[in-house]
Amino acid sequence: MKRNVIYRCLTSLLFSFPLLVACEKDLPIYDNPVCGLQFIYENEKDSVVNYSFAYGPKETTQDTVKVEIQLMGVLMDQDRTISLKQITTGDHDAVAGVHYVPFNDPELSKKYVLPKNAVSVELPIVLKRDESLKEANYNLKIAIQANENFTFAAKERNSRGIVIADQLIKPNNWDRYVSNQFGPYTGPVKHQFMIDVTGLKWDDDFVDNDLVNILESDQNYVHYLKDLLKNALDEYNSTHDEPLREENNGEFVTFPVL
Repeated sequence: MKRNVIYRCLTSLLFSFPLLVACEKDLPIYDNPVCGLQFIYENEKDSVVNYSFAYGPKETTQDTVKVEIQLMGVLMDQDRTISLKQITTGDHDAVAGVHYVPFNDPELSKKYVLPKNAVSVELPIVLKRDESLKEANYNLKIAIQANENFTFAAKERNSRGIVIADQLIKPNNWDRYVSNQFGPYTGPVKHQFMIDVTGLKWDDDFVDNDLVNILESDQNYVHYLKDLLKNALDEYNSTHDEPLREENNGEFVTFPVL
């Protein structure tokens, strides 16, 4: 009985195999000419880039932030232009020509190209240091615009934001990586104090890369930084009439007790 069942199963498989092979041969090759683009970033928080001129030399008048874009579609043996546009948010929107170089600037737009046979490219966004940045941060929301080369953009990866400032900005992942070791972000006074005492930037790039590596591999250095900051704050508070506090909200600057 068992032999008959096994025989029938084997016979069924033998008859089915040519059909499976035939189906595999008939699969169409993906050659859809419709192509699109999407911005590349890991997490939703990473969709916004914080940039502040306050970290750099005082004489800097403009700087460049790069955003990475990825192809959705087929490779081509030719360069293809990429079009960008600004989306207004209604909240201190950056002004073209004032806070950033317009995307259609003749020299800049030459660089908005996906090279032949490339699957991704970094595009430069040129930011300008206007006096208004000392009073408020401005938002530049960038989106991919359809053109003759790319007719669509991924709905969930269609835009990137850049916060442009000339004052210190809370890093995106402070609450995730910094607060547990160095306390909450009270404001720019604490931020500047940490920069001055340690000589480190404590910006997005430092927090997301350098600090993460330090937290994972060198706890001795973490303890050194905590000790350095706590002692520096104690010294400041003991030599001034009032403890160090934020100017905007009056909150005291603190670091966790060692």
